[in-house]
Amino acid sequence: MTGQQNSSKTDAGREASNLERQVERKNSWVTVKGGPVIAVIDMGTNSFHMIVCQASPDKDHFEVLAKVKEAVPFFRRSLTAHYIDEPAMRAAARILRDMSKKAKERGASTIVAVATSAVRESKNGEECLRRIRQELKIDARMVSGKEEARLIYLGVLSSLSSVRSKLKGRFCIVDIGGGSTELIVGDRGQIYFAESYKLGAARLSQRFFKRGVVTREYIRELHDEVRGVLRPSANGIANSGGFETLIGTSGTIQALAKLDRVTCGSPHAELNGWTIAIDRLKELVAYLETAALRGEKPKGVSSDRNETVLAGSIVLLESMISLGIKEVSVCTAALREGVVVDRFLQTGWLEAGLTVHRDPRSKSVHNLLEKYQGTLEHAQQVAYLSQLLFTQTRGILHNYPEDIGHLLWSAAMLHDVGMFIGRNGHHKHSYYLIKNAGLLGHSEEEVALIASIARYHRGSEPKVTHEAWYSHDLEGRKIVYDLASFLRIAEALDRSHKQVVKDLRVIVSASSKDGQSGNLSLFLNLHENSHCQSEIWALNEKRSFFENHFQTKLEVLVDAGVALAQSE
Repeated sequence: MTGQQNSSKTDAGREASNLERQVERKNSWVTVKGGPVIAVIDMGTNSFHMIVCQASPDKDHFEVLAKVKEAVPFFRRSLTAHYIDEPAMRAAARILRDMSKKAKERGASTIVAVATSAVRESKNGEECLRRIRQELKIDARMVSGKEEARLIYLGVLSSLSSVRSKLKGRFCIVDIGGGSTELIVGDRGQIYFAESYKLGAARLSQRFFKRGVVTREYIRELHDEVRGVLRPSANGIANSGGFETLIGTSGTIQALAKLDRVTCGSPHAELNGWTIAIDRLKELVAYLETAALRGEKPKGVSSDRNETVLAGSIVLLESMISLGIKEVSVCTAALREGVVVDRFLQTGWLEAGLTVHRDPRSKSVHNLLEKYQGTLEHAQQVAYLSQLLFTQTRGILHNYPEDIGHLLWSAAMLHDVGMFIGRNGHHKHSYYLIKNAGLLGHSEEEVALIASIARYHRGSEPKVTHEAWYSHDLEGRKIVYDLASFLRIAEALDRSHKQVVKDLRVIVSASSKDGQSGNLSLFLNLHENSHCQSEIWALNEKRSFFENHFQTKLEVLVDAGVALAQSE
């Protein structure tokens, strides 16, 4: 099997245009915090990397203002302990505090910290991120393996022209991190295959070379392990249409490229775009294996990379063998650059031919709705009414920004996907499907909130025994309760699934003196020749959840003020 296998060719321009149209969905609601200067911190297993970038006025590129790196070997312990201990947490906080200071000195208006496998697999990972957000005021978030792959893909797309010139057809990205390895196949328009594997260089080093002991048997077992995991994936990649070019990212691959440059007599050649042939890689792996067996430090490898480079080199070699590829091109951009691209795209500060990737969140929601055969018209109507309730009650019932409103939009679009499993208890099924769907463009915390909001669109109020409730902190629970209250009202207003409500206006009744309690009037404008008996009946069934939570009363009027449902 080779990476040269390809599906039938289509016109690239037409494909990109089609993708643009697919993203431009009705009721797409995307607004993300951002600004002209952003700092992104990749909280990796081996090291923390920060990049500070400024978008260009022409929206064609962004300028890198600063790069900072600090090794964090203490984070590796969490791969086996599945727990981030207090010394590791304090050390991480110190590094993040220093990086935050440097970012602000360069004018960063937004600082984002992205946590991957080390934090993702730790029992207290979410707690650690909450501490970072509260104590350091950094937007720290956890991403799934597939979201990590998407961000790496965006980073490669935005890379230097020497690499971008190779991205004319389909390409495969292999990113070897400390805790995981990602394989992504795509072209400039979309991703066709993306998977994350627990084949990180630090993870494998800990597993096979305990206490730094390397033997031929351990090396052979490591080769077998990586080969066994990747061979089936190679079949999946071939079935997705194959690819033409292999691109390698991460510190491990850059370290191998530096060794290869010396071997080729070009120690100062440009690293970005450097190509390593598989025959030379085999020689490098043999050299690293021999050095490890002798207990020697390989020349040309930094001390922080020395402990993991052998395992990482084996992952790269076995990846190339499994994929049937003869060379790999190095790309120095990866996850952190991908986060920058994602933020600048979604805030309108970057175009650069990448606008098809501007709305990953809404696109992933639509894809999940389609996957589980949800009713698009009903989902869009409930999302539309939720949006109206959310925006018109800001300053009255809540003060959430629009990025929280997007969580409500997503939950509204997906609230009924559990019907795919069964009608009875479908709100619980919806929670499970959303929670485990790997919604792209969202952090793990955001996915959990969306799932919980959808969970409470019907049924009982939240209870301490519900995973959808106890898994959130106090702030998260408030968001879930508030937004689920809006969702219940919106869902009731399309009980007939006929989209009879054309528009909705929220008015604070005169009896409300403080703007926070009293009566709220919902003025419904219906489509011509429509009636809303089913909606009013459903609203009377569901209104208590909303009224009790917000300590208010609802009055519903239709068109010219004809009262159809008065609060008792």
